[in-house]
Amino acid sequence: MPNEYVQNLTALIQRVKPKTPRGKAIEVKPFFGGAAGYLNGHIFISLTKVGLALKLPDSDRQRLFKAEDAKEMRYFPKAPIKKQYALMSDDYLTGPKRIKPWIEKSIGYVASTTAEG
Repeated sequence: MPNEYVQNLTALIQRVKPKTPRGKAIEVKPFFGGAAGYLNGHIFISLTKVGLALKLPDSDRQRLFKAEDAKEMRYFPKAPIKKQYALMSDDYLTGPKRIKPWIEKSIGYVASTTAEG
């Protein structure tokens, strides 16, 4: 049975068509019952039963939290907070134009933090 999350995340990325660093490709794979998008082997986005999460720098996460466009990421109620991730509000899934800049920020963040090694 195909993983619905992999299919949905792949479809989202295909609709958004985010820019990636030259020579870098996005790969979507199953991830703990959901799906994760990888850039050069590093996760930048995930889609699970709790929603769509993006790996972002602290300043961007705080801006999203303050605007109530995202909340802290937890996989279940008493789980630790995934500190580098923002769980995006469902409003961001309504159209590619709204989520695209945030996906590209996440890609840029992961590319910059993994460039050394």
